[in-house]
Amino acid sequence: MKIKEETLQKIKAQIANEIIFARNYKQGKVTNWQKNEDLAYAKKVYNESSRSNIDLGRGEEFISTLLSKIDNTITFKFTKRKESQLMRVNRLNALKVIDQQNDDWDIKDLAGKEQMIVYGRAIFSYHAESIDGYKSCLENIDVYDFLIDPSAGGIDMEKAMYMGNYGVVKMKSDLKAGVKSGAYLKAETERLIEGSGNSTELNVEESNKRNREAAQGTISGNRNIGNPDKYIFWRWFTTYEGVKYYTLYEESSGTIIEIDELKNRFASDMSPYWSYARRPSLTEFWTPSPLDTVREIFYVQAVSINQAVDNSEQINKPQKAIDTSALENLAEVKYRKDGVIRVKSGIDVNKAIQILQTPSINAPFEVFNILENIQAKASGLTGATKGIAEEDKVGIYEGNQANAADRFGLYNKTYSFGYKRFAKLYEEGVREHLTKKVAIDMIGPNGVTQEEITRRDIFRKNEEFGCMVESSQAETALSEVDKKNQLTFLSQNMMNPVQNPKKAYEISAGIAGFSEEMIRELLDVSDFGDAQLMSEADKDIEDLLDGKFVKPNTGATTAYKQRFVDFMMNNSDDMDNEQKARFVAYLDSLEPIIMANMVRLMNDKMMKEQMMMQPQEGTPAEPPPTGNPLEEINQQPTNDTIQNY
Repeated sequence: MKIKEETLQKIKAQIANEIIFARNYKQGKVTNWQKNEDLAYAKKVYNESSRSNIDLGRGEEFISTLLSKIDNTITFKFTKRKESQLMRVNRLNALKVIDQQNDDWDIKDLAGKEQMIVYGRAIFSYHAESIDGYKSCLENIDVYDFLIDPSAGGIDMEKAMYMGNYGVVKMKSDLKAGVKSGAYLKAETERLIEGSGNSTELNVEESNKRNREAAQGTISGNRNIGNPDKYIFWRWFTTYEGVKYYTLYEESSGTIIEIDELKNRFASDMSPYWSYARRPSLTEFWTPSPLDTVREIFYVQAVSINQAVDNSEQINKPQKAIDTSALENLAEVKYRKDGVIRVKSGIDVNKAIQILQTPSINAPFEVFNILENIQAKASGLTGATKGIAEEDKVGIYEGNQANAADRFGLYNKTYSFGYKRFAKLYEEGVREHLTKKVAIDMIGPNGVTQEEITRRDIFRKNEEFGCMVESSQAETALSEVDKKNQLTFLSQNMMNPVQNPKKAYEISAGIAGFSEEMIRELLDVSDFGDAQLMSEADKDIEDLLDGKFVKPNTGATTAYKQRFVDFMMNNSDDMDNEQKARFVAYLDSLEPIIMANMVRLMNDKMMKEQMMMQPQEGTPAEPPPTGNPLEEINQQPTNDTIQNY
């Protein structure tokens, strides 16, 4: 992008101010974060008041337990807004499954949730590429590397006037190639690469990370070896004179090597970040973390246990008050097997040696248990959720489980909000970059089939899909009471005409723990096939209206044909003569296909009925049906009838 020098300099100065302001605002959170890191990685801190100085690993225990309750992977789905979208939505969802596997979304999601537990925020970026074919790119952003306009609050990221992340690595060869292709600003980039790389420079972001490195037991220092060809940039999004810009910015030299309007960089006018918080706030982005709420409790528990260990050691190896003039050899006071302590003649041994009293060993344990109850109430991580509950009373146990389910379900609602933004970024990425064919797996009436698609097979102009973020299984999995109540209700209403049997079956299977794909395989394939065929009919109707050539559908049935007849009846006044003629010609071409398919379906139906009517041993067989399989075909609308529309 060509930009005036004066404008470029103003944007540089603006970015520098934005980074400093957002960094200083966030810096107040870093002290808490570093305390949490010490807990998370069991960092040994010297304690002068305790000889034992034992770390209990409570931080690791807390993180692992909570993570196990909210570890459900990303599960957003696209939904149709009209029947003709069914197959196209299914293709988009099938592509998402492949991208999720190839781009390791599950482990990245887990890493993000761990940062949310420790720091209160999980931050990601997403974009798609089509340089060497379509590619999906989900990236974790370390909280230390991310800055955002504090005035935007904690709900809608698009309210931020600026945001960005540090850590974008480019090699000198990348920069030279960017200059050659015209992607990077020539003068700015060439001036930057005249010197060495900046990978060993210690900025605030890298300095903040050093506590984490020390807590992990690695050497606290620069992690970069000092490659002179390595450069690290800020990917920074800013708003200047009402226009949103994307930039690559090198902070120490104040250099912008790449700048473009955001609308030119991405299909939508959205920045590529999405995020969620443990406790979303209308006014604050950097909110407290779950570990913040229990950290001080863990500190005091560690003190209590260390006191107990110190007391135990004092009991086993107590301090003694000794009258040194009463003993012949002080070395004999030390414990030895079958040892003898020689006391001078005429000395009362009870007065010569006195053992100092040690405080009760039970008091620290009582303090620990009281604090454990407080921690459980604060975090929701009770003995039951950890699998170590001692309560055997079923009613109390199930009630506690239901409360825990509600507690962890709240987490799901917070990160589901972030997934909705991710789904929008994903859809825009596919819409822009799926320019070459990609193979997907589709589940249909005949099992799994492979299909090659491009964006034209998914999207139509000026058309949008719906989106649904599937809720976590945490609530249902933990609440046995809810599961029983739901299954009982569904079974009691099995014969109720108001209840949809197919939907009731899907819900029951979901409660029982079956995956979505397993449920689809268990369902009657004929239902799946009918839904797919009707979607194809709607798509073919749209194509005929647009004047496109439509090949006769090889799966056409009387129901498929009826879809066209119904459409012509309902929309006759809105169709011109040319459109009507195309419809009639297309239906004429379907006649032999429908005849063959209906004969096959009726024969299959008769075969199934005969198999079901096979007599039991000793029971006379009933005569086979004598109906004509062509009778139903003859009842279908004739083309003479169609002409009247």
